[in-house]
Amino acid sequence: MQHQRIRFERERRYPMSVAEAWRILADTDHLNRAIGLPAVEATELDEPLLRRIQTKAYGVVPLRWKEFPFDWIRERRYTVRREFESGPLACVEGGIELTPATDGVIVKAFADYTPANMSGRVLWRLGRAPVTDAIEFCDRYLSRRAIGKADPVPVPDVRTEVDLARLDRLLGQLRTRAGVDPALVARLRERIVEGSDDQLVRLRAFALADAWGADRRAVLRLLLHATEAGLFELRWELMCPSCRVPKAEVASLGDLPLQFHCGTCGIVYDADFDQRVELRFSVHPAIRAAHDEVFCVGSPLRVPHVVAQQYLRPHEDRRLELALHAPLRLRAVGAAEGHLAIVPAPPHARVREVRATYADGRWVGPHSLTTPEGLSLPAGAALCLRNQTEGAVLAVLEDTTWTADATPASQVTALQEFRDLFSSEVLAPGQQLAVRHIALVFSDLRGSTQLYEEIGDAAAYNRVNRHFEFIRESVSRAGGGIVKTMGDGVMCAFARVDDALRAALEMQRRVGSWCRDERIDPPLVLKLGVHAGPVIAMTANGRLDYFGRTVNVAARLGAQSCGHDVVLLGTVFDAAVAASRELGEWAAAERYTAQLRGLPSACRLVRLTPASLAWSQSRA
Repeated sequence: MQHQRIRFERERRYPMSVAEAWRILADTDHLNRAIGLPAVEATELDEPLLRRIQTKAYGVVPLRWKEFPFDWIRERRYTVRREFESGPLACVEGGIELTPATDGVIVKAFADYTPANMSGRVLWRLGRAPVTDAIEFCDRYLSRRAIGKADPVPVPDVRTEVDLARLDRLLGQLRTRAGVDPALVARLRERIVEGSDDQLVRLRAFALADAWGADRRAVLRLLLHATEAGLFELRWELMCPSCRVPKAEVASLGDLPLQFHCGTCGIVYDADFDQRVELRFSVHPAIRAAHDEVFCVGSPLRVPHVVAQQYLRPHEDRRLELALHAPLRLRAVGAAEGHLAIVPAPPHARVREVRATYADGRWVGPHSLTTPEGLSLPAGAALCLRNQTEGAVLAVLEDTTWTADATPASQVTALQEFRDLFSSEVLAPGQQLAVRHIALVFSDLRGSTQLYEEIGDAAAYNRVNRHFEFIRESVSRAGGGIVKTMGDGVMCAFARVDDALRAALEMQRRVGSWCRDERIDPPLVLKLGVHAGPVIAMTANGRLDYFGRTVNVAARLGAQSCGHDVVLLGTVFDAAVAASRELGEWAAAERYTAQLRGLPSACRLVRLTPASLAWSQSRA
């Protein structure tokens, strides 16, 4: 006997944005934990894309169900379907819908219950609590936000025990460290004491900074110092560049494998420092024994780069209303090829729907709307996805830009604090990993040989050695780090080219006054070159170092410097100004062409002189 489906829903209007509501409700792993649902265990099924989930309701009643992938459109709705193997319910399909309102957002939580037998027509009411609890979760969030909680997202009432004496002793030491913001230390204590376990395991520094409304670099520094002090442990996650989910974890860079496999995507990847190796932090077990449990296996925020995900049965169509602002990539999970770019286009009077069909391992669209850039989706038109195959397909529309709150190894290993605090964190001997982009600053002293001749070795060495600290402080303040010194020269690394150029210009602007303060006369004259591009990371002389053409060109650019200036390629300068436009106002730019040693043809270069120096030199 087939029983009729029963719907239960609750909705409420809240004074918060749709994006804010999505951020707290689409993290279903945390939501389920916070409202008191039990942890779950997942195993693979023979049916592709589906999983068997088991748990114990109320800690004693065993439950097992077949779980389908979540369907969602970001900041609009999500649903999940669960088919039970036994018990009074045959199926539950529940989720959240968000509707913009003039004064905030309308949140609707719902669940559709399909009874398995007559008792299910009565006992389904026992399962209504998650719907009501999801609405109350929003109430609790606003209450916590109103009283100024650094982490307003609600947490479970029961948490694991914290060694408060040890915590406060180590936090007291942390507050005294240079470069650590005491206000952030107080927020860190609150999270360790009051946060849920998932907020303390595999923590992303930049995500925490965004939640706190704090400077990202300051929070990363805080966690690095906290780790060195014994409050946290660092972990290197191997991230699948396609589904962007951790696939393996190591405790040290020296343990990184050369390759790793993603079972979901069916692809073997090389480890690289830009996207595939990411730093995360977990609270030290001596401070708090946080349990790494799973409360939901398919949370939409587990893959925040996915704008929409749809589970399509054989020959099923699904119509999506999307406000497309940038190109998205349409792919089928588990298919290595066959991606299709969906590109926003102006409105078209005769196009109300654009169909993308999956067949023969790839997505295709109407020939009339397909260009070399991808499938055009006119504004106002719906995207209809069709599965033309005999099997189920999980279609995802994803943002191709990399995850904004990730902390890739290439970025953290360029930070001076990391190199100071974790100097032993190096790659295994002989291992080489690609870094797709890093910015380098090469510095040297003009006339250093004459300096040694004029004032003697000891006095000259003292001045040179002191200037290393000047460079170190300037580079660290701009978010970079010193890789190595070479005689009187220094090689520095930055994650961003605009930070590198900003640091170089600031050094030239300040070095004269620094020399006066240090009573160095005649003042030291810096020669600086900046370059950016791909490098190879490897361990040399016991430290993490970089090699390759980008390094060689950066050194040649430094040699082009006359002193008081910064030299870089014209293309690199244009990229730096595009990233941070005020850089173009900081310096006078002279464009010229020169032959760099070892390169086959002449290069277009830019010589920058900080505005204050250019003015004083013109006066002279």
